[in-house]
Amino acid sequence: MYYMTHFKTVLLSLLCWLVVCCTSVQAQTPFLAGTANKSTVGLNEQFQISFSLNTNGRSFQGPDLKDFVVLSGPNQSTNMQFVNGNISQSITFSYYLQPKAIGNFKIGPASIEVEGKRIASNVIQIAVVKGAAPQQQGGQNNKQEQRQDQSGLSEKNIFARAVLNKSSVMKGESVVLTYKLYANVNVMDFAIPKMPSLDGFWSQEIQLPQNLERSTEIVDGQRFTVWEIKKLVLFPQQSGTLTIDPMELECLARVKVQSQRSNDPFSIFNDPFFGMGGVKDVKYSFKSQTVKLQVKDLPAGAPADFSGAVGVMKFDAQTDRKETKANEPVTLKIKISGNGNLKLADIATPEMPPDFEVYDPKTNDNFKATEAGVNGSKTIEYLIIPRHEGDYEIPAIGFSYYDLGKKKYISSSAGPFRIKVGKGNGSSSAVIATSPGEKSEFRMMGSDIRYIKTNTPDFSPVSGFRFGTPLYFSLALLPFLIFGGVSGWTRYKNKQAGNQALLRMKNATGVARKRLSNARNLMNGQNEPKVFEEIHKAVWGYLGDKFTIPNAQLSREYIIDTLKQRAVKPELTDAVLKCIDECELARYGGSFAGIKSDELYKSTEQVITALEEEVKA
Repeated sequence: MYYMTHFKTVLLSLLCWLVVCCTSVQAQTPFLAGTANKSTVGLNEQFQISFSLNTNGRSFQGPDLKDFVVLSGPNQSTNMQFVNGNISQSITFSYYLQPKAIGNFKIGPASIEVEGKRIASNVIQIAVVKGAAPQQQGGQNNKQEQRQDQSGLSEKNIFARAVLNKSSVMKGESVVLTYKLYANVNVMDFAIPKMPSLDGFWSQEIQLPQNLERSTEIVDGQRFTVWEIKKLVLFPQQSGTLTIDPMELECLARVKVQSQRSNDPFSIFNDPFFGMGGVKDVKYSFKSQTVKLQVKDLPAGAPADFSGAVGVMKFDAQTDRKETKANEPVTLKIKISGNGNLKLADIATPEMPPDFEVYDPKTNDNFKATEAGVNGSKTIEYLIIPRHEGDYEIPAIGFSYYDLGKKKYISSSAGPFRIKVGKGNGSSSAVIATSPGEKSEFRMMGSDIRYIKTNTPDFSPVSGFRFGTPLYFSLALLPFLIFGGVSGWTRYKNKQAGNQALLRMKNATGVARKRLSNARNLMNGQNEPKVFEEIHKAVWGYLGDKFTIPNAQLSREYIIDTLKQRAVKPELTDAVLKCIDECELARYGGSFAGIKSDELYKSTEQVITALEEEVKA
């Protein structure tokens, strides 16, 4: 008996050493996996894509989703795993999308930074069909039931509930959906492989603490440990009875098993002495229940500018200046703040004077989801560049929302916005000359009076210079030669000055390269604004000089027409326009432009060189 006990102790020590070694050498390679809950979706259906990272990361950058309407996302969730005393963490970023058109689409990779290195996910393939997507057939339910039978677990041990804090809401009103996990066995780990599609809702996830809080509840006479594992704020986008599909879960549970003895010498590992033969870890898959929500439509009589905003909101709009110069930027900033479905609050594109060039707006969302709803603000900024001087007016901008507390529509407006545009720098080629003042013509009268000399002057004999000599005729003709040369040179210069177009074309490349050279020299001094200004002047100055476009008519549209008339290749025309837009954004767009000076310098130099080769003046 003593030797058997000693033998068991040695084997237990050896087994523990092996487990520690295996655990220590196992290194987790970070990877970012992209998945979709549907590979085939209908045109009007919503679906979910997720990007899961198996470790910690930072600076997540989502994929390009231009082919889809982003209903929600990126929604971040964290999953903590406790396996054999080791704690691991995974992060998931999810989007809820709706297709814009029928066809086969590729959702490019997302990326995230892990330990100083950026890793990318795989590409997701999505097929969009007309109508509803076919349902995938298979024996999933039978397989799940079979796994549940083999594990020995059932809904009596582990289950999940979806709980709504309201049973009936108005269209656009917030409702909180909470998913709870119930268990009366030891849960080692859980995961959410599939979230419901939430068709008909816009959702925002409420961030839960990393260490999930637990509580206890009595259900059918049994005590269960309860975790709140997921919490969302939902905003219904259609009226009627909306159904929320079940959420799928997987748990790793530790359950007790009866130990069995045999003649196998290794059966000692089933001995309760080791604490291993009496329990085992099993994987159990299950779903939450389906829930329904009654959604009432908003009352009739909505204002014309109502876009579906519901809650309690404030609206404001303003320009950063009331006076500017031609070709100098003005920023129109629109802000909606408060509590409600701010993501869906929208403003119609403001009407602008025809002489204003307007860039695509920049939208900045600053939201925080709580059980009270979504609080924060939504800011929309328009970059405007007036091209000609004058007095202009941007009409008033309106915004309306439905106030749930007052039970009525609230309308507000801002503006109109009057902007005085002065003459811009470099918009006129006239040169004003100044004349000397009259004081330079005054002379002292005393210096013009000379006294009469009374004495006889001394006369000297005349030199050998005589009338009719060659020297005499040479000196006589010299003034005429000088006068003719000066007259000819003057006529030549006047002719050249009269042909300003020819001079501008000849000097266009030289002036542009000189400005680019100045920009390159300024790069060493880290003076980004001045670099962008020089590149901007080089582009517009070259185009105006090369094609003899008056400064008052120098605009993006005029350049497009000019390049078409000169039969410039379409790809070169696109490169010119791209260069113009980047120069405008770099100089006027501020920090959100995201353009590097060295890259803009190279592309500008390439465009000018290509135009020189393409257009032979």
